[in-house]
Amino acid sequence: MLLSATNIVKAKLINLWVVFETIRMHGPIPRTQIAAATGLSKASVSNLVDELEGYDLVVAAKSRDRRVGKPPTPLTINPSGVFTIGFHFDYGRMISVVANLAGDVILREVVGIEQLSPSEVATLISSKVESLVTESKIDRARLLGVGVATPGPFGVEGISPPRLPGWDGLELKRRLADVLDLPVVLANDGQCAVTAEWRFGAARNLTNFVYVFIGNGLGSGVMIHSAAYGGGSGNAGEFGHLIVVPGGHACSCGNRGCLETYMSVDSALRYLASHGVAVESIEAFESDFSPSHPLVSQWLDEGVEPLRLGLHTLETLFDPETIMLGGDAPSWLIDEIMQRLGSLYPSVSGSRSEHPRLMSAGLDHDAVARGAAALPVLANLNPQYRELESELVSHMQRR
Repeated sequence: MLLSATNIVKAKLINLWVVFETIRMHGPIPRTQIAAATGLSKASVSNLVDELEGYDLVVAAKSRDRRVGKPPTPLTINPSGVFTIGFHFDYGRMISVVANLAGDVILREVVGIEQLSPSEVATLISSKVESLVTESKIDRARLLGVGVATPGPFGVEGISPPRLPGWDGLELKRRLADVLDLPVVLANDGQCAVTAEWRFGAARNLTNFVYVFIGNGLGSGVMIHSAAYGGGSGNAGEFGHLIVVPGGHACSCGNRGCLETYMSVDSALRYLASHGVAVESIEAFESDFSPSHPLVSQWLDEGVEPLRLGLHTLETLFDPETIMLGGDAPSWLIDEIMQRLGSLYPSVSGSRSEHPRLMSAGLDHDAVARGAAALPVLANLNPQYRELESELVSHMQRR
């Protein structure tokens, strides 16, 4: 594909996003300070703010300026301007959240599910969207879209997430497009987690970092210049399929020695089962076990070094400001892994950053669902996530 020059229309969309993000991160903020922060002219800022106000995305806030004369009008995000719904689907459960434009969770639900096909999950999500709209009492006309986080990889024949044989997230998106009269944005759980941490969590001041997601499987999300990197087919960040022990444990992808066969909740449950201890779910693993359990300790002894090798690879490839460790795994497990990792291998990364090379994620187990809920906003406003034609404009005009 040939590179294309940035035209006037695209430049305007970029500037619109820059102004929106400046207001989101620093509001309430007057137009003059937006101009100073972005380098745009006051006239350009005024026109862009007028457009955002026309879409009900930003509103005037009450001024705190006590000086004589008319103070400048500060601007802030309008939380009720639009709403989104995020779904995090994984083995055994589905987490759903309704979020406003500021990313605040208005309603959260968790439902247990059996192993379902993409068509069955699409039917479940379709009915759940309507019930969530009703229960949250949001204006259906202001529902911008639905974001869905599922385990990856996507569209790779013969490779499925742990405990979800034959699963195909792309098929789910196609099914949802057939049953929902809403835009649907799909990403893997690592990409959604890194997005949530960047917008709402401990990474709000970072632009280049990696989130390692420990759940049933093992994944990662890579943030490069404030954009979650998806790769050529949406499968970037499948950290769990990095081979760290050649000829090691068999993986569902067909290879041997993949990292998630050593470090994931699924690998822990398989290790326990191989020693005669059956555990039915992540919840049971979280409540009934601890790092002091002999079998858990033995599993950690085997898995921490492969993880340390994997983290070194991430640092060498991406030179991140930091690597965050989080996910659906029990908090006691993530804390123990952080402690056992100790000193990381020397690498090209870390010496110049003011942040620790490895840190715990700031958000709880809803991080992936919140990141999924942010996807429709990014897909409509951020030119790095969207096609040139603005779905947001057409959506707003239909209201």
